[in-house]
Amino acid sequence: MVKYIIVHCKHEGCNEYKAYEDPATQKRYTPIQINPPKLFVFENKEQAKIFFEDYLSDIDDTDIRCKKGIDIEHVEHCSCGVVDLNDEDEPVLFYNKTNQIFLTEVGAQVFETSLNSTYNNKNINLTNKHIRKFKTLSQEQRDRYVELGKICQDCNNNDV
Repeated sequence: MVKYIIVHCKHEGCNEYKAYEDPATQKRYTPIQINPPKLFVFENKEQAKIFFEDYLSDIDDTDIRCKKGIDIEHVEHCSCGVVDLNDEDEPVLFYNKTNQIFLTEVGAQVFETSLNSTYNNKNINLTNKHIRKFKTLSQEQRDRYVELGKICQDCNNNDV
């Protein structure tokens, strides 16, 4: 019986906002690209965990700017992926610009990530929204966002 599912959602083409306008009808058309998710199913947690970690290694491309010889030092605005860990320090979520990969258990909460991951994603989405709005941030604005992130993390830690 299937107990663990790995879901890989690809977002290639989703961020390309090309619109075509028909001058005759004055209508604007925007093409959309739908990428169906890949599903991998496993019967035990150890198999799923090993596959998940190997799959992440294949999918994640380290940004060239972050490579310092054999070491990796992340720079601001790099395109490296982010891995979220569960309470046992095992990876359960990976995301970068074009990929989202979830390790989920089958049950009443299928495809539901942990509460911490949900809060982290909401904070990241809010921060990205502000960054897109302002394009460049002054040092004062960056400091404010860092403080906001610390407050959100403290609130999150107090709730748990």
